[in-house]
Amino acid sequence: MSTGTHLPDLGVLVGYDGSPGGERALVWGSRAAAAAKTPLYLTMAVPEAALGGHARADEVRRGARALLEEAAARSRAAHPHLAVETSLAEGPAADAILEASRRAETIVVGTRGHGGFAGLLLGSVSLRVCAHTSCPVVVVPEEADEVDTPSVVVGVADHSDTPAVEFAVERARLIGGRVIPVHVWTLTMAGYFPGVVAPLLGDPLDMAAGHDHFLTEILEPIRAKAPDVTIEAMVTTGAPAYALIGVAAHADLLVVAAHRAHGPFPMRLGPTTHAVLHHASCPVAVVPIPATAP
Repeated sequence: MSTGTHLPDLGVLVGYDGSPGGERALVWGSRAAAAAKTPLYLTMAVPEAALGGHARADEVRRGARALLEEAAARSRAAHPHLAVETSLAEGPAADAILEASRRAETIVVGTRGHGGFAGLLLGSVSLRVCAHTSCPVVVVPEEADEVDTPSVVVGVADHSDTPAVEFAVERARLIGGRVIPVHVWTLTMAGYFPGVVAPLLGDPLDMAAGHDHFLTEILEPIRAKAPDVTIEAMVTTGAPAYALIGVAAHADLLVVAAHRAHGPFPMRLGPTTHAVLHHASCPVAVVPIPATAP
C-alpha cells in the first residue's frame, strides 16, 4: 500500500471512507476503471482530530488501513484483472483527494459520508473536490435507479462545453450506450409589465430552429470522431438544471461542465451544477472547463 507523497500514475481515483456513499463510489469507480482498462486508486483520509494520543493514533491507523484494504480486496474479487492501489492520508479528506487527483484521470466520490469510519467524507467534501479539481469528478448518490437502456445525458450551453460532451461520448462508448446532449434555452420576453402580457422578442419557431442548428453545429465534429456512438440531440426550454435532471431521471450518468471564472471571488460551481449535484437521481460527472475572464 502506498502511503507516501510520491503517488503512482493514477487511473480512476475513489475517495473511500466505508460509509454508504463511499461504498457506492467504490462500486461505480471499480466498474468504470475495469471498463476503461485503467488502474483503480483508493484513497482514505483520517482526520487529525480522530487520532488522539499516540496509542489511539496507531489503533485508528490500523483500523483505517484494514478498512481500506478490505475495500481493495472486494474490488479485485469483482474485477480480477483490475490493478488496485491504495493510499492512507491524515488530515481533511478533500485535501487528500485533491492532492492525489493531480495524477488521476477521473475522481469518484459519494454524495456524503454517513457515520462511516470516523466520518471521513462529508457532503462538503464532494462539493469542494468538484470546485477545485482539474480532472472530471463523478459524484455517486446512495440510491440510483437501475436502467434498461444505457445512456449518458450531457448539458450543452455553448461551444466551450465540448470537453463535457467528449467525456460523455467516451463514457457511453465504454458502457455500450447512447449519448443525449441537451441544450436548454429560454423564451426571451420584451419585458415584464404587471397585468400586461409582454411580447416575445422573435418568433418561437424561428428561435427553436436556431437553437437546433446551434446544437447541431457543436455536435458535428464530435459525431465525426465517434461514428460508433449513438448521439441523440435534444433541444428544450425551461430552467437548465431541472430540464437536465428530468431527462437524466433514468440515465447512467448526467454530465455537466464546470466553468470557472478569474477574479478575486470567482464562482467555482455555477447554479446549474449545484442544483444537479443536489437533486439528480443518477451519478453526476462534473467536467472542468478552462477558466474564463469575468
